[in-house]
Amino acid sequence: MKEQQIPIPVKLTRQTKDEIDHLVNLGVFASRSEAIKFAIRFMLLVEKTSLPLSKRAEEYAYEEIKSKFERVRNVRRS
Repeated sequence: MKEQQIPIPVKLTRQTKDEIDHLVNLGVFASRSEAIKFAIRFMLLVEKTSLPLSKRAEEYAYEEIKSKFERVRNVRRS
């Protein structure tokens, strides 16, 4: 069963919003929401590196982050 998602309002600078929109327009992320969720998951992963993570969760996070970075790298090469 999929975990319920809860909306959290966030205020960003116009420049940050524009940078996120640019990544969305390039196809790196499907939406602003996906980009922001990715950034939060990445931050949490970095913060939790000193805590023991299950191997499965660690591999999932690694693969997800790796695929996003690959998309960013491929877009920048274009």
